[in-house]
Amino acid sequence: MKKIVFAIIVIAAAIWYFDLSRRMTETAIRESYQAQIAALQRFDARPLCDALDDSYQATVTARGSARAPSAKDKAGACADLTRTLRRMKTLSERTGGLLEPDYDFEIKSIKLSDDRKTATVEITSAMRIGDMTLARSRSVEHLIRRLGRIRSVSSEETVWAYQPE
Repeated sequence: MKKIVFAIIVIAAAIWYFDLSRRMTETAIRESYQAQIAALQRFDARPLCDALDDSYQATVTARGSARAPSAKDKAGACADLTRTLRRMKTLSERTGGLLEPDYDFEIKSIKLSDDRKTATVEITSAMRIGDMTLARSRSVEHLIRRLGRIRSVSSEETVWAYQPE
């Protein structure tokens, strides 16, 4: 009897780990992005870095710049995020919250694979301080879900950075 119960538990755990914990829904994807926006507003890079898979690769093209497209892995992306959010937090604190960034994003499309284990998401976003737009971006992210958490495995992003007049 104990062996049967143990076998059922092992089978249930295997089904959860290899199948159920890897499936995504559009709602879960949208909630994941909402959590990332909340982390940006708190200047907290940790949840943003945790949302990147260990195999994460990104290509970033800066428009209006002579720089060539850059490639980043998880470590590079996290270092950039941490540095940028630390600077934004310092700016916000030193100005008493007057110069605090506001983030806008729109999910243009979510394409789930037939087995719902991968997704491709098209997003546009903007960062503003007051009425001034500092940057806009358009990106395509490729997502997976591991151990119940949605993670980005790759991203192709185009960024337009604006200089204040």
